[in-house]
Amino acid sequence: MNNQLDLKALEQKAWKSFFDDGLWDIYLGLLLALMGISGFISHNTSLNEDQATLVYLALMVTIMAAFWVGKRFIVAPRIGRVKFQAKKRRKISAVLFVSVIVGLIAWWFAADMTSASPEQRATLKELFPLIYALNALIVFGAIAYFTSFERLYYIGILFALPVPVDQWLYDSYGINLDYIAFIVPAAIIIAIGIWYFVRFLKNYPPVRELV
Repeated sequence: MNNQLDLKALEQKAWKSFFDDGLWDIYLGLLLALMGISGFISHNTSLNEDQATLVYLALMVTIMAAFWVGKRFIVAPRIGRVKFQAKKRRKISAVLFVSVIVGLIAWWFAADMTSASPEQRATLKELFPLIYALNALIVFGAIAYFTSFERLYYIGILFALPVPVDQWLYDSYGINLDYIAFIVPAAIIIAIGIWYFVRFLKNYPPVRELV
């Protein structure tokens, strides 16, 4: 019994050390910022829709590549590599699958607004921020629970805020934050990630291989 408890404690410690480098925070913060940047590109540049999409995809690939490089060449030499258990991978995959389905449904509703009546448009306009926020909270909350990455709870809240807050400010006061609604919470997440990353570099020097 004690051995099982010790193994669980060691596993929890391993998972927490895996996320202590701050790179996940920086990565997620950059993805959130990218949502705002894409909105800025679409509305404040001369790029057409296809060109704006290519820029968005190029930036996303760059962020993903930088995350991989950081994990592979900065983190791995210090603490090694950690792989999700098959059971955890299945749970996370299920959560992400449901998230994609919800996102597709929300997108379908948004695309259908052009042919909807004024009353239906008003209803869909009110529901979309709620669907977006709930989806973010549920997805990040579930992954935080399955991975013991507690900061994901707070990151989920910051991800959930931009759309409903922007909509509320516009409806109530005529203030249109637009891309700023995404950039501000993204900057908070990135700043926290940088703090953890700097601390990680100080606490975990590279492990030198014995010859």
